[in-house]
Amino acid sequence: MKTIRWSHTALKQFMALPAAAQVVVEDKLDLLAVKPSALANQVKALRGIAAFRLRVGRYRVIFNDAGTVLAILAVGDRKNIYD
Repeated sequence: MKTIRWSHTALKQFMALPAAAQVVVEDKLDLLAVKPSALANQVKALRGIAAFRLRVGRYRVIFNDAGTVLAILAVGDRKNIYD
């Protein structure tokens, strides 16, 4: 199991999400930490930066995978997360 570490910015973005979305994002991250192969079709490497994105409905989670640690960098709506 991997440890999930939130950046200050990502945590603020996460807390701004609706409560229902927070539950779904948290569940997906827990699953990603325990069994990454279960979400292989929802994770994609980003171009231009050394990070990955996880699709969670209309939201995206930008993260780095450093072996035993998932560093969450940003969380937000798919329309403006990449700005």
